[in-house]
Amino acid sequence: MINSIQKNKIGLSVLALISLATFLLVLSLAQQNQLTTRPDDVPLRKEPNRTSKKIVSLKSGTKLTVLKRQNGWWYVRDSKDDTKGWVASWVANNTFLKKPTPLSEATIVLDPGHGGSDTGALSYNNKYYEKTYTLKTALATRKELEKTGARVFMTRTTDVVVPLLYIPRQAEKYQADAQISFHFDASGTHNSASGISQYYYNSNSLALVKSLSSSLNNLPLENRGYDSTPYLVIKDVSRPAVLLELGFIDSDKDLSYIRSSTYQEKVAKDIRSGLMNYIQSN
Repeated sequence: MINSIQKNKIGLSVLALISLATFLLVLSLAQQNQLTTRPDDVPLRKEPNRTSKKIVSLKSGTKLTVLKRQNGWWYVRDSKDDTKGWVASWVANNTFLKKPTPLSEATIVLDPGHGGSDTGALSYNNKYYEKTYTLKTALATRKELEKTGARVFMTRTTDVVVPLLYIPRQAEKYQADAQISFHFDASGTHNSASGISQYYYNSNSLALVKSLSSSLNNLPLENRGYDSTPYLVIKDVSRPAVLLELGFIDSDKDLSYIRSSTYQEKVAKDIRSGLMNYIQSN
C-alpha cells in the first residue's frame, strides 16, 4: 500500500512535471514570437502592405518580437529601440536574399491553365497537350520570381483539374499584386496562325498587361498585342490579373518553341522583367 509520504512525493513529482511542461510551452511560444532578420535593409512599414510608408530599413541580424500576424505580414517590435511596424515575413526570413528587390514584398499568383482531364488545346497530331506546357512555363516563372524574394503561389503544381471559380480565390485571399494565367492558343487549322497575345478585363489590370506585353516583345514569336476580354479567371477577381497566350500549339513553328525549356525560361525572365517594371511604377 502507498502511505501518505509516498503519496506526497508522487504529488510533488506530478506538480514538478506539470511546471516543467508549462515552462517549456511558454518558452516554445516565446521562441515562436522571436524573429531575427536575415537580409539587409528589410523594410519596416506602417501598414501590412508593400505600398505603405516605410518607417525604417532593418539591418541583417535585427532581433524582433512578433506581436501579431496578418496575411503573411508580421507586426513586430525592434528589441533594441522599441520601434514597431510591419514586415513581410517571407522577406525578413529569406535565407538566400542579400537585399530585398523591388519585387521582394510582392505577392504573385501563377495559374497554369487546364490540367488533369482538361487537356486544353492540342497540337496538330494530338500528341502534345496545352496543360503540359502551361505548367512547365509557370514552374519556370515561379523559379525566376523566387530569386527576387517575391512570395509566389500557384493554382496547381501537378497535373490536376482546377475549377475555374477557384482560380481567383488565392489572389483574393492573399491580396496578390498580380495574378498571371498561362495558356497556349489554337487556331483550329494547322499552321494558320502564330504569335503571342495578352488579355485583361478589369481597369486595374491595364497597367499590368501593358508592362508584361512590353517585356514579352523580346520573345522570338510575334507579339500580337493585348486586348480586353471577359475570360472568367481575369474577370471575376478584384486583384490585377492577366491571361497570357504564349504561342499557337497547332502551329509547328510555335510548338517547337513552346516545347523548348529555353523558350519557357525566356518567358519566365521576361515576365520577371515586366513585373519588376510594374511593381516599381505602382
